[in-house]
Formats: sequence, structure tokens, C-alpha cells
Amino acid sequence: MVGFPPERSLVIVVLRAPGGGLRAPRGTAGVDALVRFDLETERGAALPADAVAACVADIRGPGPVEQIIAVVVDERGHPERGTALVAGLAEHLGAAGLTLGAAYALPGFTAGAPWRDLLDPAAAGTLPDPADSPVAFGHVLSGQQLRGSRGELTAMVAAAPELAAAVEGELAVVAAATRADYADAVRRGAPVEYSRRTAEFVLWQISAVESGAEPQPRELARVAVALRDRPVRDVMFALAAGPHAGAAERLWLLLTRALTGADRAEAAALLGYSAYLRGDGPFAGIALDIALDALPGHPMAVLLETSLRSGMRPAQLRRLVVCGYESATDLGLDLGPRR
Repeated sequence: MVGFPPERSLVIVVLRAPGGGLRAPRGTAGVDALVRFDLETERGAALPADAVAACVADIRGPGPVEQIIAVVVDERGHPERGTALVAGLAEHLGAAGLTLGAAYALPGFTAGAPWRDLLDPAAAGTLPDPADSPVAFGHVLSGQQLRGSRGELTAMVAAAPELAAAVEGELAVVAAATRADYADAVRRGAPVEYSRRTAEFVLWQISAVESGAEPQPRELARVAVALRDRPVRDVMFALAAGPHAGAAERLWLLLTRALTGADRAEAAALLGYSAYLRGDGPFAGIALDIALDALPGHPMAVLLETSLRSGMRPAQLRRLVVCGYESATDLGLDLGPRR
């Protein structure tokens, strides 16, 4: 469910009763949300139980929370740390009216790994092979890829120095030409026409990526400069719910690796939103962290990162898709149907 085997993590599973008029056997609950936390900050500070509880309490859903499960993953063999964390978590969750129904600790998610029950010291066992689980099978059937570690996800969006240097070499020339084009459009009283042509170029690049083409440094530089135009950038959020979402995400990924500074933040925010909307929270979090590292305080990245950390559902963020379609209409663009 996380998408990769968590390491040195606290994983919280929220079980919720069916809502919205759904009929289900009494006592039935389903996995409503899953959140992963690092056990320690980069400076080595321990994960605060009260902050975890506050985050879990903020998760909203259609039915009442039935139970919460905590899983502490730590290969370092300090059982007292997991016990203390879970005890604090149970206390803070109880204060919020929530029940910690089960808590486990294990060194990692490998076949045969020993696990122990943190609420019942007499209960323990060994982990079956996670690759044989129904969840893993469901991922295979749905075409979702399970990563070997979080590091594989971060490597996907890591900066590509050679490509970044090539794009950087094109940016100044492209930006100068763009400023001249925009100034000419303003003199003619046609700034909307400029934005429409600019958005059409980006859409054409997405279509090319979908056809298997690899954008060249000059084309990537032109897309980066195009995204500096707010109406054009806003249109691109609509693509996350359209038939070309996959190709658009691949372009945002490539731009994230090829750009620096504010341009990288813009591409990474689009990448994070696309991943968020399709339900890939871990990848969305990594992309949004990159956006905020590239440009601290980036408004859209802050909004999305805050929403992600508080457990907001992807469907609650579809308003950005609507805004994107509205921006497209304002520019005279037809983006086709939404998914």
C-alpha cells in the first residue's frame, strides 16, 4: 500500500466503517487511509507522538473511524523506542476520541522477519512473504509498480546534471525571445493570444512525449519559460484528470530533473499534483519536497504538501482540475473530456 518497503518508519493504518449509505456486515471496516512517518528527523530528533496523533485525527472520511493500527519498522533493535512511541500515540489518540486497536514492531518487510505485538508482549511471530500478499497481487493486476525502496523513488526525480546544463544553456536565449514575443502581444492588445499559443506549445510537447519522442534541451527550455506564465501553468493542472495525464506527468518529471530554482519548483509542483491525484502519495510527497527545496514557500507546493500531510483525499483536490479547465476556456483552448 505504501508502494515500497518502509524503513525506519511508523506506518499508520486507519480503518473506517463504510459510509455514504453503503451496506456492509456489522463490524466491517476497510482501509481508509495509510500514512508513513520517518521515525527520526534529519537531525536525529525522535518522531513526536502528539504530532502523529494530530495528523491522524485530521483525516476525514465518509464514515466513523473504527480502529487505528500502528506498525513500527526499525532494524536497529531498540524495542523500548517503539513501545514508548506507541504508548504516547495511544494516549494522544485517546484524547482525540480515537482508538489504537493494534500495534506491531518488526525490523523490515522481508519473508521470515520477526514481528511482535506492542500491545500484547506475549504475541509474536514471523512475517509471510509480502510478495505473496493479496495487496501485492492487486498492484500487479492494476499495473502499479512496487519499488524496492524509497530511494528508488527519489532517484527517479534526482537532478540530471548534464541535461540540466544543456537546458540552462538555452534558457537565456529562450527567455529573451519570449519577452520580446510577449511585449509584441501587449502592444497589439493580444496578451491572451500569446498565452494561448504558449499553452498550445506545451500541449504539443506533451503529445510528442505520448508518441515516444524525447524533448530536446531547447524544447525543455521553452516549456520551462512557458510555465512562468501563470495562465499557462494553471491550464496544466487540468491535465492530471484527462486522457493525457500519463504523458504530462512524464514531461513534468523530465523537467524536474532538468531545471533548477523556481523553474524546477514549478515543474515539481505539477509532478506532485499529478501523482497526488492518481493516489501515489509517497511519490507526490517526494516531488513536493523537491519543489519546496528549490523554492521555499512556493504557494502551490505549500498547499499541496500541507494537504498531503494532513491526509486530504485526492478527490478533494480536484478543484484544481476545474480551475485548469476554466483557465483553458479563458484562453480559447479545448482540452477534451475529464476522466
